[in-house]
Amino acid sequence: MGQVSAATGWGVPAYLVVFGSIIAYSFYLYLLKTVRPAAATSYACVNPVVAVVLGVSLAGESLEMEEVLAMLLIVFAMLAIGLPQWRKRAR
Repeated sequence: MGQVSAATGWGVPAYLVVFGSIIAYSFYLYLLKTVRPAAATSYACVNPVVAVVLGVSLAGESLEMEEVLAMLLIVFAMLAIGLPQWRKRAR
């Protein structure tokens, strides 16, 4: 295993703190103000799907069928959570 530069060593935790914590928490607070709580908390379930898609597209990671099925299940569950709210708006 090769040596990791000091900038990379400090850059990764800094990135995780900024994007994984501060921005995500701010987005969560914004959602709590604008949508119902069930929809606001559902973003935590969608984050792994976004992370996997970014890993595949940016880092060349590979997906197995089980992972694809799990992501589809998550997406359909989030749609089921949002469906009652969308139906109320349509009326």
